[in-house]
Amino acid sequence: MLHNLPDELWLEIFDMAVDDSSLFEPTLPTAFSEASWFKSLYGDWSLRTAQEEVNSAQRKSYATKKAIMNTCRNWRRLGYEFYYRFLFFSNPRNIQRLCALMDTTKDLGKWTRRLHVTRYFATGGASSETIQNSLVAVIRHCPKLEIFITNWPLSISFSAIANALCTYSVETLRVLQINIPTLSLPKLIYMLQCLPKLEVLHVEFEGAPPEYLPLGAAGDLELNLPCLQHLAIRGPFQDFVEQAIAWRLPSLRLLSLDFINYREDFPDIIEFLTEHGQELTFLDLNCIPPLEVSSILDLCPMLETFTFNPDWRLGGWEHHPFLESHLVNQPHANIKTIGLHHLMYAFGVGYAATYNKVDPFVTQSIRRQNDVNFAALNKRNFPRLERIRVLNPTLLTDLEKNNGPSQACFERWERWSRQCQKNNVRLEDCTGAPLGTLPEVDEEEEDDESAVGEGELHLSTLRELLLECRKMNAEREQETFSPALHMIYAGATQG
Repeated sequence: MLHNLPDELWLEIFDMAVDDSSLFEPTLPTAFSEASWFKSLYGDWSLRTAQEEVNSAQRKSYATKKAIMNTCRNWRRLGYEFYYRFLFFSNPRNIQRLCALMDTTKDLGKWTRRLHVTRYFATGGASSETIQNSLVAVIRHCPKLEIFITNWPLSISFSAIANALCTYSVETLRVLQINIPTLSLPKLIYMLQCLPKLEVLHVEFEGAPPEYLPLGAAGDLELNLPCLQHLAIRGPFQDFVEQAIAWRLPSLRLLSLDFINYREDFPDIIEFLTEHGQELTFLDLNCIPPLEVSSILDLCPMLETFTFNPDWRLGGWEHHPFLESHLVNQPHANIKTIGLHHLMYAFGVGYAATYNKVDPFVTQSIRRQNDVNFAALNKRNFPRLERIRVLNPTLLTDLEKNNGPSQACFERWERWSRQCQKNNVRLEDCTGAPLGTLPEVDEEEEDDESAVGEGELHLSTLRELLLECRKMNAEREQETFSPALHMIYAGATQG
């Protein structure tokens, strides 16, 4: 009876089984995308970031698709659509293999909507130039590409990749994440001018910023990106922000600025938000030098989510009746969620515990700032506040290794918890769990099958069917597969 099912029904079954629809949503992880605990090979607990979760989901989806393609000729014929609708590479050699395959089998790329190259470390073989040129050729074969992500630096071939995206994906590309040298900013501006349908843009700049960056004619362009909703920038992006002040970004709602460890030559954030902050609902600011929080919040009245660094030295607390820093000029009417970066010194664990012995004055000064900044996170300043999340995964890992805060900092932990309880605010860590919920060494891993609800029962049944197909495939003699399958299998298993 199974062999008599129509193709349309098989396609519906396969679509539910591979369960990859979330990979095609026009979104990228943010500071609030939840991390998760997992046990390493050595039995200790580690944190997996949101991006690592996405990469893991892609690998798992490939395993299911491989089982489909290995089952029989009919399933293999129908499975091509699922195999090629996203391409995920963690081995650079597979980009070359796919390039050669697409050159000979022209219609494979018609299924591809997502192309993701995760960061890798070359161990020999083809040069970076060869790999990047192969990536250009792959883009040429994917006329329906919607999402393009590279987590490794594009250097010598950035111009060629930008030209390929602007030539073959100008009408379809919605999400772009790239890593480029700071000196490539002019090329990036020209590229964005040709991609007006972008909805999500994430750019990471690498390399020390030059004292003077010649932009040429690119510096006079006032870009119009009418669809851009989410802009995330990381690294030394001063010149990018200065240029973007004059751009037209009418749909911008989410903005993330991560300065990493850069402390000098900051762009004019106030001027940028004066132009583009009125409609923002999400603002993520991650830097070490303090910014004018109260002025920033005045410029962003629609914000619902805001993050900052509570290590910042913000004035006003010395004369405040409740000893809280000056975060707002007037209560902010819409913020519901506040995220806290850094906080490495607050709980006396990890590196901060060691540094406290070297320079206790600096440590105590930062902890005082943590206290007065956290005290300002209340319903007087933020009437709709519902959640405060500690975003630093390193801090959470150090807390787990120490089994909680140090004895000297435990009072701060309790005081912050009492403040949140009094204000009916949930205090969370970067996994989304209540701060203080740490995994136990003897905790058994959750049984995936026991967590399946009634609405997911059909999906579990389909997975069992695919498992049986894998067993059948292992028992019979290995068939001779096309070069296409050999290439993809290698890419999925060498992640």
